[in-house]
Amino acid sequence: MHEEFIFPPRAASRSPFRLHLAGTSYCDGSYYIDMRAQDTYFVFEYVERGRGHLIVDEGDYFPEAGDVYFVPDHGRRFYRSDSADPWVKHWFNVSGPLVRELLRIYDLEHVHWVRHFSRPELFTEGLSRLRKNPEKAHLPLGPEIICAIVTQMAADVQHSVEAEGPISDEGRLLRDFLEKQIFHPMPDLVTMGKILHRSEVQTIRIFRRDFGETPYQYLLKRKLAAAQELLCSTRRTIKQIAADLHFSNEYYFAGLFKRKVGHAPGQYRRIAATGELHQVDLVETAPGQYVNAIFLHDSGSEAEADEKTSPQLEKESDGTDHKPTTGTGRSGRQPCGKDDGKV
Repeated sequence: MHEEFIFPPRAASRSPFRLHLAGTSYCDGSYYIDMRAQDTYFVFEYVERGRGHLIVDEGDYFPEAGDVYFVPDHGRRFYRSDSADPWVKHWFNVSGPLVRELLRIYDLEHVHWVRHFSRPELFTEGLSRLRKNPEKAHLPLGPEIICAIVTQMAADVQHSVEAEGPISDEGRLLRDFLEKQIFHPMPDLVTMGKILHRSEVQTIRIFRRDFGETPYQYLLKRKLAAAQELLCSTRRTIKQIAADLHFSNEYYFAGLFKRKVGHAPGQYRRIAATGELHQVDLVETAPGQYVNAIFLHDSGSEAEADEKTSPQLEKESDGTDHKPTTGTGRSGRQPCGKDDGKV
């Protein structure tokens, strides 16, 4: 049994984060930790090799090579290394309201075992940095390291949940591609089909099966969500936002935004300025109708009053249904199939 420790200088009395001890353990068959009630710190450990047993309250877990396990700062806590295949593990013992709040925000308070942790270097490189700068353990290195570990745990948990769901690998691949196109022209079906090595019809069918809408509908919804965020948090003009999102012109964008979201862009920005908008949370109230959830409780009277005074820019200049620009550069052709005109 061999252990390497990092013991930093004392933290400031009111520090929101404290790193008590950190290090690497090369366990043998006799290794176990039975935490006492007075041990009010959190434990984050990455298993490089071996396997073992973790008990947290009534839960039993069996972390092995490649896994991360997390021990809370209270309750029944016991862990031991397997005698036949002992752990080699890297760990941090920390406390403070910063850690507690991170776990709460990312809903990890009751997640004690993350299989196949995707970034083990956060532990090994984090320890290396602390050995060189132990005086920075409480600020800024320790919080930076633990924040990175917690957020990666949350991402890995989310990914594992998605992997167990009904979304296919092909659907996820195309969705991830579309997420990167929000500030680019609408891709055409030929391009999307090449990504999946499928025909245009098969591409639409796969995406609709996994997400309940066509790729065009999905990307349009994401562009509108981005437009709402830009209206709320930047001073860019409606014309600039239309160009950012590669709509054909600001008149089409303003008209489309009003039809889909329920408020003209300028009106939406004015409501945001009052503090009544807290986040962009698009809800599909009807096929192709995307409304920020904050507006679902509006009476509609303000919308009618504002419509009378809204600038001409926020109305369509004519009855023509201009389309967002596409990667092909050909106007009038919808990139995702015949049914996409319904959005």
